[in-house]
Amino acid sequence: MPQIKLPPLTASVSDLLDAATALFRMTLAKGMPVALFAMLLAAMPDVYWMTTGKPMDFRHPPLDPKFWALTAAGLVCYQLLAAILMLRQRAMMAGGTHDLRREAALALQRWPMLIVTNLLGGIAIFAGMLLLIGPGVYLLVCFLLLRPVVLFEPADPRRAPQALLRCVRLVRRAWTKVLAAAVIAAIIFLVCVVAAGASLGVIATVAVGLGAQQAAMNAFAAACQLGVQAVALVYFSALWLVLYCAASSSA
Repeated sequence: MPQIKLPPLTASVSDLLDAATALFRMTLAKGMPVALFAMLLAAMPDVYWMTTGKPMDFRHPPLDPKFWALTAAGLVCYQLLAAILMLRQRAMMAGGTHDLRREAALALQRWPMLIVTNLLGGIAIFAGMLLLIGPGVYLLVCFLLLRPVVLFEPADPRRAPQALLRCVRLVRRAWTKVLAAAVIAAIIFLVCVVAAGASLGVIATVAVGLGAQQAAMNAFAAACQLGVQAVALVYFSALWLVLYCAASSSA
């Protein structure tokens, strides 16, 4: 399997995005099963809430304990599967082969650290947003590299704040470049989602006109949405990994 030549952090944003796209293409087929399962687990609370027949109102969050239990379980399991995905991408990027047993074992070792650091990072970002918004945005960009920092550097769950500080140290010299890469990638993804949604709407309209059941088309649309989210997970995982490798090699 060919290796991907990663650009340094001093390279242009387009070069970094090109490297992430190359890694995405290389790992899409092998990463999609893990990504699909991760998104399915993350969607568990929404699926449960749909079975209740009640509309979702974000201004008045549900009080159902089952909903919040599924939300917590889904997010925790999502972190584990996202870690497995990134470990697989790192192995394939280096020219190796994927091994689910080895990837799962490594991910399980860092799973507690991932959960703790994500909680602390979320609290720090929220506090920064409450203060002046700017600090929260700054930390949000820095913590985009949190998963690779936890997975690929020595870590101790009792010293989780050091992982957060490591993210800040890696990103601070090229913060605007990391922000630009993330924003451009997000815009491209949104354009693709809009285009896919428009195409799906046309297909659904034609199918219903030809006699297809609306319920079946709704299920098809939900499956397509899940697939798009899984593709996005593979791509952004590749992007964070490329940015981390570029930043750590320049540190």
